[in-house]
Amino acid sequence: MSCLKDEINGIAEGCSDCGNCLFACPVYNAELVEPNSPRGKINLIKSLMDGRLQPGSLNREFIYRCALCGSCEYNCTKNVRFVDLMIDYRNEASKGKKIPILKKIILFLYQSVLFRKMPFIIDLLAKTPLQRKLGVPRRRKANIKKLYHKPKGDHKEEETDILFFPGCVLTLFYPQIIEKAVNLMKSKGFSVVIPQGLQCCGFPFISQGWKDKFLGLREKNKTIFSRYRFKYLVAPCGTGVMTFKNYYGFEEGSVEIHELTEFFFKYMKETPVDSSRFTGKITWHDPCHHLKSLGIADPPRFFMKQLGDKFVDDKSELCCGFGGIFSVGFPSTSKKILQRKVNRLNELKADTVVTACPGCYLQLRERSLSGKEVKFFTDLFG
Repeated sequence: MSCLKDEINGIAEGCSDCGNCLFACPVYNAELVEPNSPRGKINLIKSLMDGRLQPGSLNREFIYRCALCGSCEYNCTKNVRFVDLMIDYRNEASKGKKIPILKKIILFLYQSVLFRKMPFIIDLLAKTPLQRKLGVPRRRKANIKKLYHKPKGDHKEEETDILFFPGCVLTLFYPQIIEKAVNLMKSKGFSVVIPQGLQCCGFPFISQGWKDKFLGLREKNKTIFSRYRFKYLVAPCGTGVMTFKNYYGFEEGSVEIHELTEFFFKYMKETPVDSSRFTGKITWHDPCHHLKSLGIADPPRFFMKQLGDKFVDDKSELCCGFGGIFSVGFPSTSKKILQRKVNRLNELKADTVVTACPGCYLQLRERSLSGKEVKFFTDLFG
């Protein structure tokens, strides 16, 4: 048995079938079927690993009907590393060969030269039936090319305070957020670089069982990183930060890796919130990877509380249902999860919801019919 199979079995054996994960799992609460629960998936994996069950389309569907949000881990009394278990099993079982064609197309488009070199194609897609099916937003235009830095040809290390990793969703659809974030950091005296040629962080690929593709993307990004000497790696995306911390193998202490709200809280606390820009009740949406994988809860609330009585705190910890490629593969389940979140926002009587995850921002802004204003964290500042 391979080391990876031993690892998978070892994690799975830690589950005591207590069911504490059930109430926390957004997929289980949407579908109310045991194989959709974390406990059910662990028992399914055990049965597949020891031969009691054979792989098949239905079993594969249950394994992939998981947003990898980390809610189960966050609430597990046994500290079962469920996200690692799912990623390891998917990569062991599929090795990138059994990924549904629609998912492969979406993953390809994330890295498509056409998308990145000719972004007007996104505008065309947003006018087709795919706009509703995939939630393709109309691109907010901003000239961020001027922010990109081309490393010198001699490969000498270049110095900067912050290497900013913008991520796929903001780059493709909401570049004005990147521009605002960079300008805010520069206004506080930080030197900021966005290197040309950065790829996707790779999490959408490794999470779907496409490890070889992930390793290729990681190698390209790390090669670019190596051309700079920087103190902070900052990303406006908790999933990207989680990926860098857990899967990139940075030498401990070599660089500080921060999600955007965390960086602001630690180094830009004095940045004033412009409360005059908002009316009505405003709440904060906790992105799953921010809260449940990275433990980031207080930093964004430090700034939200500056809104005074306008701020109503949503402590429900409910997932929005995006889950990256999950929302494409299981749109019905994603919609049910999103509706639970919208119902909660209605209970709070919130007129505006603020978040710091590009995926959550897209899901709440483009796919919700709630009529609420959806803002990104950087919108708090003038």
